[in-house]
Amino acid sequence: MSNNTRNSFQRKLQARYCFVCGSDNPSGLKIPYYYDGERVKTEFVPGSDLCGFDDIVHGGIVYSLADEGMMHLIWASGLRAVTAEVTMRYHGYAKVNEKIKLTAEFENITDRLIKAKCALLDDNGMKIATARGKFLPFSEDDAKTFKKQF
Repeated sequence: MSNNTRNSFQRKLQARYCFVCGSDNPSGLKIPYYYDGERVKTEFVPGSDLCGFDDIVHGGIVYSLADEGMMHLIWASGLRAVTAEVTMRYHGYAKVNEKIKLTAEFENITDRLIKAKCALLDDNGMKIATARGKFLPFSEDDAKTFKKQF
């Protein structure tokens, strides 16, 4: 992310050993996610070690970026939940060594279900994928289990 964008967004959560965002996972992607009080954003340039077909990022990596972005939105907002369902639509493909831009925001929040959406674009603003997620809130007691990780 550019310095101006990074300054307007605050880095919120990072599970130390998370494959996507964890700083202590030696095999992880170590992607920082930023939260501005309404949405989460990040930028990531995947290397050739993350491809499916030559020079094309594996679809599972794109999915992981989206799920992680929506989860960061939830946790950075002070809510606690786990993924129940993610519907992913691929509009194109991500190329290795080219920037992916992600934005995640809420659609609806109730006591029983949190809904969020996510868009992944290439550096030219073309859609790579969009996702919609449903997340199950959990209790403060359950949150204690996760709290040790952050």
